[in-house]
Amino acid sequence: MLFHAENRRQMLAATWLESTKTICVCLLILILSSVQTGCGLFSKAKPAPLPEQRILKKKVVITGFAVNVPMQVQDLDDISLGLPREMLNRLDRSGNFLVRQSKGLLSFDYQQSTPSAKLVQQVAAENDAQFVIAGEIKNAGVRADKKYWGLWENRQRHLEIEFSIYDGISGAFLSRHHLYRPSEDDSKVGRDKPFGSVAFYATNFGKAIDLLVEESVAWIRKDLAPMPMMAKILQVNGKQIVLDTGVTSNLMVGDEALLLSDFDQLPVLGLSSQQARPANLGIPQATMGKIKIHQVQMQFAVAELLGETEIEAVKVKVGDVIRFDALKAN
Repeated sequence: MLFHAENRRQMLAATWLESTKTICVCLLILILSSVQTGCGLFSKAKPAPLPEQRILKKKVVITGFAVNVPMQVQDLDDISLGLPREMLNRLDRSGNFLVRQSKGLLSFDYQQSTPSAKLVQQVAAENDAQFVIAGEIKNAGVRADKKYWGLWENRQRHLEIEFSIYDGISGAFLSRHHLYRPSEDDSKVGRDKPFGSVAFYATNFGKAIDLLVEESVAWIRKDLAPMPMMAKILQVNGKQIVLDTGVTSNLMVGDEALLLSDFDQLPVLGLSSQQARPANLGIPQATMGKIKIHQVQMQFAVAELLGETEIEAVKVKVGDVIRFDALKAN
């Protein structure tokens, strides 16, 4: 009996020791895996993207948003600049855009109105941007819905915005979106919570704004996805030209693009739908051929014009446009 009891104790001890070893090994594996994932010193570097996987970053500027009823946003920390700033931050994190912010409105007064093509082009040129986005905070008030024959009232604060996207090169209008998002209640945020901070998004109205910003960014990415990335010529020296975009836009040596130049003609005119006045629709462009990039710097690139100029009436000049169609530009 004593012999069997001793054997049983030894077997239990061996089993416990083996189980302890297994648990220790598992814990060690989990710790190493978490360290490898969370620490950049042990994590493997991501491989460089292949040329066909590169995304050319388009330059976007968002102006300040006009506020339709300022009294409704007194509890918010500068929503006029905070909302477009949050939109820009998320566009930047997408890896598809180079973002800029303009503190001014896309109008000559404090109310958002339809801008002229010349004003859009001016804002785009001042901020070195291909696209201009401007918007308005139409409503940030409280809506009360009565229920049960007026015995119960459900009060919800909501945010209603409208923004438009313009082509900064031509000044043309591209798209407009009218978005709305309700909060769970009518509570205020407080100016002690900076716009876009963790404390701000922890509030009920901050959560509604968070969802609205995400929806806005999704629409912007969708609208600009089919648009090619464009660059402008800064210098011309024979067949050698300097562009206003470079490494920051993911350009590489060997990339090719189309060179566009305006004809020395009068602009194409149409009729404005509002006042039946002549509207400048743009100037006809000629395709001068292809260019090939042979040097890339952070903010600019040097390219060479391939082949001979086919249209003698059009000469390559500063301000002409380079269009990148071959590479992916989302």
